[in-house]
Amino acid sequence: MKYGLITLMAVLLSACGPAQDEQGTQTRQDTDPQQPAISIDTTEIKHIITQRCSTCHSKEPTDDVFRVAPSNVMFDTLDQMQRSAARIHARSVATQTMPFMNKTGMTEEERSLLGEWVKAGAPIN
Repeated sequence: MKYGLITLMAVLLSACGPAQDEQGTQTRQDTDPQQPAISIDTTEIKHIITQRCSTCHSKEPTDDVFRVAPSNVMFDTLDQMQRSAARIHARSVATQTMPFMNKTGMTEEERSLLGEWVKAGAPIN
């Protein structure tokens, strides 16, 4: 139920569509109009998730322990990453229980970037 509500919120946020600057880079404006827009680099987000999460969460995991994606959660495509944005936030940002035992060495900066990505509606373009 909890994850269903979080997923619904992520879907609703993504349906609103993030703002874009003149180069087409997706941005998010904080609630404080004095704060500058935050640019979301989808390439960097994909790199973080691929490097830190997809070793286990993939159709063909490369991890030395997990041979099948745990809970059948896979991040092989940007669409899969976007659909799981709320879950990524809950596990990697909010509770920091993923990556499992931080096996892949996710940094605080990477967690922060993932959090900003989710707050911006998990853009993938």
